[in-house]
Amino acid sequence: QESLLTPRFYTTDFDEMERLFNAEINKQLNQAEFEALLQEFKTDYNQTHFVRNPEFKAAADKMEGPLRQIFVEFLERSCTAEFSGFLLYKELGRRLKKTNPVVAEIFSLMSRDEARHAGFLNKGLSDFNLALDLGFLTKARKYTFFKPKFIFYATYLSEKIGYWRYITIFRHLKANPQYQVYPIFKYFDNWCQDENRHGDFFSALLKAQPQFLNDWKAKLWSRFFCLSVYVTMYLNDCQRTAFYEGIGLNTKEFDMHVIIETNRTTARIFPAVPDVENPEFKRKLDRMVEMNQKIIAVGESDDIPLV
Repeated sequence: QESLLTPRFYTTDFDEMERLFNAEINKQLNQAEFEALLQEFKTDYNQTHFVRNPEFKAAADKMEGPLRQIFVEFLERSCTAEFSGFLLYKELGRRLKKTNPVVAEIFSLMSRDEARHAGFLNKGLSDFNLALDLGFLTKARKYTFFKPKFIFYATYLSEKIGYWRYITIFRHLKANPQYQVYPIFKYFDNWCQDENRHGDFFSALLKAQPQFLNDWKAKLWSRFFCLSVYVTMYLNDCQRTAFYEGIGLNTKEFDMHVIIETNRTTARIFPAVPDVENPEFKRKLDRMVEMNQKIIAVGESDDIPLV
């Protein structure tokens, strides 16, 4: 069942992407920076990181009740999100090969990372005797169209917020090992560096297109995408407090920490970001949680609401 908060699959205007990264048309492209980033991705720091061990199945067998159910959902949603990134990056790598081979190869190597993450998460589902049919998902899922500049804003934020989520959970569980209910979290330290590198690449892409950063429209879109990503995460996580409580976190405190750190990082590249450290911001988020819960209740009710 899809909703506004469901992980999505994205597509874009690939012809415009080709024009944006054509070095003959866009003289401001910093090819030296892209070549340096390419060497980073070729190094493949996590090539041997995602290796499973018997702890996984044993931990899954011990998990029961609501935590087991919500953990399966966490694996499903995370796998879907990573696989969505794989599909988009793979197609960009293919389409940009002639226009800008360096940028194309980076996209292909990022698709390698995303496929690795998705596969690791899907193997985690097998510990719970489940699996996602990723081939079926590719064909059956609806694709959301975003113009290239919106892909840049949204994907930069997605990668950076992923970094802060993973590193925060890793540090928390390292300090509180009694909440280490499943070994996948032990991999988050290196894993989050993939997210960070991906975000740095999108930062370079944005800097190569100054028109996406230097006018009043860019400021409005930057704030819009920040708010969209932060609100979506907050509403999603507040529906799944059992997961975060199960690993010893306070959901809202965790989310606010991630939002604040992501926003501070994003302020280095985006021309404008919302003031998320103003107490009024959290008050409005909590109000949206209340409203979202009412919407969910209406959707689950057999009664026809009066409008």
